[in-house]
Amino acid sequence: MSSTTNTNPGGGAAAPGPSADERWTLTALVRRHPRVTAVSLALVIAAVAVTVLTTVSSPHRETLSDSASCSQWAAATPAQQTAYAHLYINEYGRFANTAARAASVRAQIARDCTHASYLGEADDISILAALRRAF
Repeated sequence: MSSTTNTNPGGGAAAPGPSADERWTLTALVRRHPRVTAVSLALVIAAVAVTVLTTVSSPHRETLSDSASCSQWAAATPAQQTAYAHLYINEYGRFANTAARAASVRAQIARDCTHASYLGEADDISILAALRRAF
């Protein structure tokens, strides 16, 4: 009996194809293409850095004033809206219950600015003009 060393059942030469050493793995791909890997890694790091920097260092919004537009009112945080409501109450009339009155002032500004935006004038009308219905 003789031992055979040919593992090809067809009897000819071994068919070309990936051998056990040429498996498709991430490590093998990185080893075969180091420049492409470095460029890809640099692009991913740059994208993550830009995302983090724009999120963390976003400019602080300015406080709202009478000249702020209704669009700025809509983009303001609830804390900024409440602060403007208190400013409005202090400048244009004092009331006994300022906290409850601030909520109603915020609601009225929201209604008037919504009305201005329906008319297509939210960018042009100031908060004060919206409260006075000067649109």
